[in-house]
Amino acid sequence: MAITREELIAWATRNGWKLDRWGHLKKEFSNGTHRIKLSRIAARHEISTPWGWARLASGYYKNLHLTADDQLGGMTR
Repeated sequence: MAITREELIAWATRNGWKLDRWGHLKKEFSNGTHRIKLSRIAARHEISTPWGWARLASGYYKNLHLTADDQLGGMTR
């Protein structure tokens, strides 16, 4: 089942992600800063590198869903 942008933001904030001033979700992990960059139709999971942001996975909202164990599914690598 598809997820909306608002549902994705609600899921992320429940799991410790925070909205930054540009409307992207950010979270600190042991291996660096991750962000979910939100656009009008898609979301991209990125990690901060010394050379900028590198995309790890992405997906259209119509393909994203929450799994039974409350994880985000549907992103492709």
